[in-house]
Amino acid sequence: MKPSSIAIFIVVIACAVIDISLKNWQKEERVIEHDIHSYYAYLPAYFIYDDIALKKSDYRYGDNQYRFWPAYTAEGEKVIKMTMGTAMLYSPFFFAGHLYAKNSTYEPNGFSEPYKIALLLSALFYLGLGLLVTKKILELFCFSEAVISLTLLVLGLGTGLLCYSSQSAPMSHVYSFFLFAVFIYYSCRWHENTSIKNVLIIGFSFGLISLVRPSNGVIALFFILYNVTDRNSLLQKIKLFKNFWWQLVLIIVCTAIVWVPQIAYWKSVTGDYYYYAYGNETFYWLKPKFLDVLFSYQKGWLVYTPLMLLAIGGVYFLKDELRKFRLGIILFLISNTYIISCWWCWWYGGCLGQRSFIESYALLAIPLAAIIHVILKQKKYVSISAGVVVVFFCWLNIFQTYQFEFKSLHHDGMSRKLYFKQFGKLDKVADFEQHVRWPNYEEALKGNR
Repeated sequence: MKPSSIAIFIVVIACAVIDISLKNWQKEERVIEHDIHSYYAYLPAYFIYDDIALKKSDYRYGDNQYRFWPAYTAEGEKVIKMTMGTAMLYSPFFFAGHLYAKNSTYEPNGFSEPYKIALLLSALFYLGLGLLVTKKILELFCFSEAVISLTLLVLGLGTGLLCYSSQSAPMSHVYSFFLFAVFIYYSCRWHENTSIKNVLIIGFSFGLISLVRPSNGVIALFFILYNVTDRNSLLQKIKLFKNFWWQLVLIIVCTAIVWVPQIAYWKSVTGDYYYYAYGNETFYWLKPKFLDVLFSYQKGWLVYTPLMLLAIGGVYFLKDELRKFRLGIILFLISNTYIISCWWCWWYGGCLGQRSFIESYALLAIPLAAIIHVILKQKKYVSISAGVVVVFFCWLNIFQTYQFEFKSLHHDGMSRKLYFKQFGKLDKVADFEQHVRWPNYEEALKGNR
């Protein structure tokens, strides 16, 4: 087995160990929780309850506890808030869990333990596949086995990908990470071979990317700008698109096909072909919170995932054959950060770190590999020192995943003082609550963030 394959195995096993140690599937209000209610709702509502419009019952199972968390139209009709892309990726595991539940003593209601275990397994499955496709991306550009293996270990153990494939699975991010990897890999392949197979995979993967999380459609910039390095290459790219315009149309058609079930759902439930279920939740395009998103102790990306500084620095080392990535990665990173920063709730609710960047790690793996390649060529004391730092931050990421589970990292009100008082401590410090900085959600909805 290649070292890179062993690296993938280590990451998946690490996430599985976290799952087993926490046993969240045994807890009534865990696994299918928070936003996952809305990602998952399509499957039990349609295939178990035959009630996609959620009209037959309020699906209450306790005081103020509900199986489904719908939004409401102006007419009072229930509508599932999130789009159904994640549910499509859940579906094979949902059906397996349902089959097991029907032939066991568990209640086949869509929410008992077999379904939760199935969803946790789905996160591990797409994590492994996403890392495997990321490995194939890096192999396209002849990175060594050592570089690829270290890159995969950093992504899997040193970033939020770990938490959102285990403790906070099955949120949408690991599924989007897999789809990003597929889209990037076949985008690279298409530029070498404009085959129908590559076109279809690009189109359907982009459709799913946008159906899981519409704002992630910004990854299209990578396809558009791949191999654009100067004016001449830009003109060549325009010429390529002109020559194969019908394949671009086919990509759009494939994307539209993926969206057909969603459009049909909206039409059947709301009467409209498109329905925005987020109500007064919106983007404030003139009020981006760049510094908070990147550097705050509340939810700063580079505070809770400092190893991504390597990936950002690695953009500088995208030279020679890797130059074809540079412009696309830079503009994607700027655009994606801007979009994330403009959402009304820039801290994205109760979560560990800045979770909205996780899917982009399939792309940032390229500059991350580039800088690891450079580090490994330095003098031994430099590479060893860098290795010690990386191992420390991987440990910290794993430890903070457990801190988040045991609530010694506050879900949305961390402050700088609390971060350092709690650093390295699994149990809450005595004055924990005194240092929490609670965000004002009502004011944030008005744009006062």
